[in-house]
Amino acid sequence: MSFVKGYSQNSSFESMHGRDKSFKLTKEEALKRMRLEKPRVDNYKSLCERVLLGRKQRIYNQEYYDLVTDLLEWNQELYTVWNYRKELITNFLFKSIKEACVQARHDILVKELDFVLKKLKQSPKSYWIWNHRIWCLKLDKLSNWPMELQLIETFLKVDSRNYHVWSYRRLIVGFMKSDQEFTKSDELIDFEEFKFTTKMINRDISNYSAWHNRSQLIVKLFLKSPGIELQDDDKSISEYLGVFRKKDKIGFLRKELNLVKTAIYTDPEDSSVWFYLKWLISDYFIKELTNTEEVLKLVEKLNVDVEELNEVELDDNGIENNWCLITEVYLMKRLFKLQKNPQDLEKFHEILNKLMVLDPMRIERYKEIKLNE
Repeated sequence: MSFVKGYSQNSSFESMHGRDKSFKLTKEEALKRMRLEKPRVDNYKSLCERVLLGRKQRIYNQEYYDLVTDLLEWNQELYTVWNYRKELITNFLFKSIKEACVQARHDILVKELDFVLKKLKQSPKSYWIWNHRIWCLKLDKLSNWPMELQLIETFLKVDSRNYHVWSYRRLIVGFMKSDQEFTKSDELIDFEEFKFTTKMINRDISNYSAWHNRSQLIVKLFLKSPGIELQDDDKSISEYLGVFRKKDKIGFLRKELNLVKTAIYTDPEDSSVWFYLKWLISDYFIKELTNTEEVLKLVEKLNVDVEELNEVELDDNGIENNWCLITEVYLMKRLFKLQKNPQDLEKFHEILNKLMVLDPMRIERYKEIKLNE
């Protein structure tokens, strides 16, 4: 893709992002546009060369700070220029400020964060911009963590699956826990994050990042058994807090499988939910549960639900749902381990063989399940 839009006679890059694929320029039109834009392109190239030379010569002053700002207004994807900007902040803006003067450094970084936010609105999936924001927050001893969480939620309203934003949120949570001035306990922070994943999943079940975050938080909450007191009008959230506090994994599974059942019935083709479901029936939950009868009831009920969904899919679409079949494979294997019933093992092989016929592209993967899992 050329720097100036329209230089390419076939705008294939733009066509990948929802624009009209038939948009083309004739050779004459392309040449005309290039002539018109040449002064602008020359200015850009000159600015790039000047900034890069300044970094090479280690020039740290107001002039070059402004030049870097101008260049990033043109193109915010230049990671070398972002690195130069960091050097200008530490070697120029901070130079006259004593390290103990926390407020003065904070004021500079707040302005920098405002600049970064403008760039993020233009390129919300840019590694370099998010990294620069993180760098600023690490330097700032007066960072406003609730404001950062509010900013994250705003970005997720626009694109709830932006993994850059989710990664940033996990970092902010880590900063909150390590900040001795922040008053919330680690357990309360983790449970509030668990609530947030519930909110995001209810908004969009196809949110892999939300499901992934949820699984990590569940492990932490069971490990720490939070003794927090929480006034919440949502009865379901209060029940979750109760099962974490009691380390009641079977109680948790009963609740969580209802959420997952709703999700898989809403969109049976959504892979994120099925991966999460596989984790729920993993050894982390099942292996240490001593009440075999309760576990059997839970797994058998889940298997019935998955079989029913597969039948609905077969009736509606004329084919069985591969995700349902794959999940049944794991459920049959789990049932066999629990009760050593030969019928469960027989059904396991039957479904696995069916998958190999229906989905031959993944036959080697299914063989691995058969042999190793």
